[in-house]
Amino acid sequence: MKKTIGMMICAAFLFAACNEANAEKKAAPVESAKPAAAQPAAQQAVPAPEAPKAQITNVDWAKALEMQKAGAVLIDVRTPGEVAEGTAPGSINIPLQEAEQRLAEFPKDKDLLIFCRSGKRSMAVSNILVQNGYERVFNVVGGFMAFPKN
Repeated sequence: MKKTIGMMICAAFLFAACNEANAEKKAAPVESAKPAAAQPAAQQAVPAPEAPKAQITNVDWAKALEMQKAGAVLIDVRTPGEVAEGTAPGSINIPLQEAEQRLAEFPKDKDLLIFCRSGKRSMAVSNILVQNGYERVFNVVGGFMAFPKN
């Protein structure tokens, strides 16, 4: 009796397994026979990877002044009061607090050399520029405190 019950259970498992395999075989050709338009959009086209954002390059004053001679624009992001005490010759003053409102004043076709007193505000403005599509952004390391005093 135990053998009969055991055989019946095994037969039931075999029968169920065979039916599932047959169902998969029948379903597979139908899946692959679907026209491309009927397939989900995710299978039709893979989105292109996002283009990497521009990088902020750190430069020292020697390199910044060399770049300025070649046409780069020096931008002092300190307050007007700080600039009144001294700044790099030829620099433009666009304070950090006004940078987003004055984006049009940052030329996109030139290298931008951003500096402040020590480097924190210039990095903040550099990030704002990169987030707004600027690609030629350079942070002057050490800020005006590191400016050569010759």
